[in-house]
Amino acid sequence: HSHNDYAQRVPFYQAYAQQVSSIEADVFLHDGQLLVGHDVEDLRADMTFEALYVEPIVTLFARNGGRAFRDSDQTLQLMVELKSETDPTLRAVAALLGRWPEVFDPEVNPAAVRVAVTGRVPAPEAFDRYPRFLGFDGAWDADYTPEQLERIALISTNFRDFSQWNGKGTIIPAEKERLEQVIDRAHEQGKPVRFWNAPEGTTVYYTFYDMGIDYINTDNPEVCAAFFADFGNKNFRIGERRTASSGVTGTKRLDRTTRDFRGFQNDKLQLSEGIDTYRPTHRNDGGKGRIRNVIFLIGDGMGLSQITAAAYANCGLTLMNFNYIGLQRNNALGAFTTDSAAGGSALATGERHANRHISMTEQGEAVPSLSDW
Repeated sequence: HSHNDYAQRVPFYQAYAQQVSSIEADVFLHDGQLLVGHDVEDLRADMTFEALYVEPIVTLFARNGGRAFRDSDQTLQLMVELKSETDPTLRAVAALLGRWPEVFDPEVNPAAVRVAVTGRVPAPEAFDRYPRFLGFDGAWDADYTPEQLERIALISTNFRDFSQWNGKGTIIPAEKERLEQVIDRAHEQGKPVRFWNAPEGTTVYYTFYDMGIDYINTDNPEVCAAFFADFGNKNFRIGERRTASSGVTGTKRLDRTTRDFRGFQNDKLQLSEGIDTYRPTHRNDGGKGRIRNVIFLIGDGMGLSQITAAAYANCGLTLMNFNYIGLQRNNALGAFTTDSAAGGSALATGERHANRHISMTEQGEAVPSLSDW
């Protein structure tokens, strides 16, 4: 949900381009015009509700064949926060949107924009005074009649009434329980839920998703949308019938070790079952003979985040059973960042390499590997 969307660099379009589910505009009826802004002093004659939101939506619906997003069944919610006197403002909004029933009335077009009125919402007893294509933002603890509940588009409430969480770490259990009571009550009524005045960040996005919060309130729609764009990859579970997002998973060129490895699906580049880890006994015979064999494995794409993700997905790694683990840092010759060619070659030879050079100097001379000594 793009909160206070009019404050974005490019109102409406910036959030719409991320294919968000809901966009919010604060609306004043000022000198007979519906203007967009947070406060009266923010109002400008050129920032009309019609120009910033209604006209772009109408144009896109015509272009997309009567739907919000081309080749998609996803609907769009337009949340209109009434900032001036309820009845005249709401009637002006209804009159404006009513000019395009094929765009804003789901009874005319099932793919139409869902309009949700928030802010100075009329009393529930007055809902039926306004056109049925207008839905209303509801209170989680209100007792609505069945007829009134039909007009409720979603349940919204102030996050700070239930929790002081700053978005870092985890929510205090008692506060989380209070939030879950709100979520459960909304869902029992068949309504989606949104918390405003909430913290932001990837930890918040995942926590709210995991709790079942339907609309994640954000002032940074691009960041929030990017987090969920490849959500399947962030939540991989071995054995699930789910393929990673196109363009995110690595190359289909698999080395001989990986291809047909037990439990590995070549076509999906995923594990279909967990791999047992080797658990050494660390027994020692006390002898002092020479070492006969050294196994030296050089991994590619094995930063701490990749190792941690693999360990959680597989419920353990052989690597994690080693008694001694160290960290190695390497900078390529002539560059701060190191690609896999330079990084792997440095390990294999003991010499720094330039990027894109595999066990070879920039002059084309082969560098002996450690196994040659």
